[in-house]
Amino acid sequence: MTGDSAAAPRLHIAFHLDVVCPWCWIGTRNLRIAIQDLHKLLPTVAIRLAWHAEPLLPQIPDQGVDFQAFYLARLGSAEAVADRRAQVNAVARTVGLQIDFDAITTFPNSREACELINSAQARLTTDQMFELVESLYAAFFVQNLNIGRPDVLHQLAQAAGVPTDLAPWSAPLHPAHAPANGVPHFVFNSQQALTGAVPATDLLQAMARAVAATPRRVANGS
Repeated sequence: MTGDSAAAPRLHIAFHLDVVCPWCWIGTRNLRIAIQDLHKLLPTVAIRLAWHAEPLLPQIPDQGVDFQAFYLARLGSAEAVADRRAQVNAVARTVGLQIDFDAITTFPNSREACELINSAQARLTTDQMFELVESLYAAFFVQNLNIGRPDVLHQLAQAAGVPTDLAPWSAPLHPAHAPANGVPHFVFNSQQALTGAVPATDLLQAMARAVAATPRRVANGS
């Protein structure tokens, strides 16, 4: 068959993130909602989601550092820390999250967690990847686990169904593609780009624009 009836709309999503970034957890939830909404809007769209995880702070030692002291030094005062946490949680509540920052003890090195994400996407479905990444965020922000520890990562990977032959994680990080404006960062069909924990409605609009602006691929090479 030839003609428009055989053409399939397509969307490639490049998602840049780090699992120690609370804004990225919010962004991950908004992205999942936007993808679900896009499927309702365009049921035949073919979506490919590429995860690009990279540590924001690679200088953190492997054993991690004291979480509370780290943010006090980073932001300069207890008042600034409290204000930032209130700002994050105000947005987090819009996607059903509430982070108890005061209960977190260790700020981890996220290199291996990022490598796990980059490796696992070759073996897991999109839904499974969302569940894996959600479990990493929850382990750090809710369960107060050090996700820089290999034993913690192995338990989370096993629970998410990651094949054991992927351990240790071997997928490279992507420094050449790291966004200059920070994370979360979304790129749709190499055209539309958004940075930050933007609402799902904004992501959906950018996705739809990217799909509309991209020539369609004809089925069966016709």
